[in-house]
Amino acid sequence: MADSIKVGNVEITAVLDMIPPPRDPTVMFPETSASDWESHGDALENGQLQLYYGVWVIRSQGQTILVDTGMGPGPHEHLGGAEGKLFDRLRDVLIPADRLNNTNVGPSDEVNIVVHTHLHGDHVGWNLRYSGGMPAPYFRRARYLVPKADWDHFTAEGTIDSAPQVSRQVMPLRRLRKMDLIEGEYNITDEVSTMPTPGHTPGHQAILISSQGEKAMIVGDVLHNKAQVQESDWCAGVDIDKGLSRQSREKVLDMAEKESYVIAAGHFSPADHIGKVVRLEGRRYWQAV
Repeated sequence: MADSIKVGNVEITAVLDMIPPPRDPTVMFPETSASDWESHGDALENGQLQLYYGVWVIRSQGQTILVDTGMGPGPHEHLGGAEGKLFDRLRDVLIPADRLNNTNVGPSDEVNIVVHTHLHGDHVGWNLRYSGGMPAPYFRRARYLVPKADWDHFTAEGTIDSAPQVSRQVMPLRRLRKMDLIEGEYNITDEVSTMPTPGHTPGHQAILISSQGEKAMIVGDVLHNKAQVQESDWCAGVDIDKGLSRQSREKVLDMAEKESYVIAAGHFSPADHIGKVVRLEGRRYWQAV
C-alpha cells in the first residue's frame, strides 16, 4: 500500500522509526476483553496488537515539515533492546539520489519545521542528541513546534519526574531557543495547520492538510489501531482523559467520513497506514489507499 501520497500540491510521506514488540490487545486497551477482539482479527497480527512507530514528512510551499520524531535511537531496554532507524531512513526520503553519496549531506539540514502531535516518548525521541552531556538538535535548521497544553502538563511540578522524555528531549529546546509553543488552530503554512484533539494528552493535536480542494489529516494517537474506526469508544490505557479521547476520535472519524479526508495513522501497519474512513451497512471501516 501507499507510503507517500499527494494531496493537491502537498506531498505526505511515511517514515518508519522502529517496530516495538507486540502485545496482547487487552493490555493496550484494558477496557476490552478477548471476546471483543474476535471480530477484529484483521486488526491484529498473529493474535497480537502490533504498533508501529512511524512519522510523517510533509512538503508544502517550500517547507519540509517533520511530524513527530519517533522513539529515538536507543537501544530501548523496555522494548527488548530495539533501536530506532529514523535518521538513516530520512536520508532516502529527504535527500535527492544525486546527493546521497555526499557524506557532508544529511537529514539535519533538510527539515525546516518539526511539529509534535504530543509529547509522549515515541513522538519526541529524535529531537536532541547529546555529546559530553550537552544537547544539540538533530534537526539543526528547524523550529520545533510544541503544543502548549502538553508543555504545561508535562513540565508541571509533580508530573515532570514521570516524564523523562520531556526533560531530556523537549525542555532543552527552549534553552536552545529552537522551540515555539503553539495552541489552537495554528497555521504552519497556508496548506498545513493544527487542530486540537485532546484526550490522549491535554495538548494532543492532529495535523490538517488542505490543498487544491483535497484534504488529509495526520491523526497522531487519536487512533492506535484500525479497530478503533469501528469501535470509537475503545481507549488506550495511556489516554490521560478517556472521555475527551472518545470525543476527539469521534470528531476525527466524522470529519474523515463526511469530508473525504485521507487519514495518515503512524501507529498502523505500513500495509494500511494511509487510508479513508468508509461506511458499509451502517458501520465505519478503514479502507487503505
